Amino acid sequence: MEVYQLLRRGEYHADFCEDFSVVQPMGSGRWLCAVMDGCTMGRESHFASTLAAKIIRKVVKERQYQQFHEDISATSVQQELVEIMAALFGEFQQARNYLLLDTNELLTTLVMALLDQNTGEVYGLAVGDATVAINERITRFEQDNQPDYLAYHLGQHFEEWLAQHKQSFHSTSCTNLGLATDGIDSFQSTDSSPSDTRAIAHYLLVDDELTERSEMLNIKLKRLENRYSLVPMDDLAVVRIRLV
Repeated sequence: MEVYQLLRRGEYHADFCEDFSVVQPMGSGRWLCAVMDGCTMGRESHFASTLAAKIIRKVVKERQYQQFHEDISATSVQQELVEIMAALFGEFQQARNYLLLDTNELLTTLVMALLDQNTGEVYGLAVGDATVAINERITRFEQDNQPDYLAYHLGQHFEEWLAQHKQSFHSTSCTNLGLATDGIDSFQSTDSSPSDTRAIAHYLLVDDELTERSEMLNIKLKRLENRYSLVPMDDLAVVRIRLV
């Protein structure tokens, strides 16, 4: 199995990268991966995406400890991902209350997937805008630049939120998984010529060139810049996993 990650501050953001990514082994051949994009209009938006990443890592570690005391190996991929999301939801509620955070301090998109490398099954949830590649197929989750952030629903019970949430994806035969924040659609040429953002998404999330290199995504980003003068205007986080 090959894992690649990319984090790049966009040209429009002078101070902070507001995106973040996570790849964590779950045990039993399962891997959790996620990308987050803090809302530029929020307050200190890099904090929200970083907080989500830290909480995800915490939840994963707690589940790993749990495996020593009880058998959770029979949990389906979908059920385990939902349980992780529920734990994240609860931790966000606690952080909001403990730190006295306003809603606009917790605004971040989130696309999170659980992949079983033994079976090729993957299940994921997308909260807000995101791009997902499963094998050759690329799916864009778009909310017209008005993401329905998780922070808007922290006054609800998790089950209520989950029942009305519609953005999910699933495959039982995944050999290539790619997750990206909406910065993947923000590439522009420094010489003002038009760019094909769909071709760029395919190049980063599907194309197999340079997959033998651990820095594949960073090399491709440099090629886009040096050969075609293409750079992301918005922050960009990418996670890609190949089962080989």
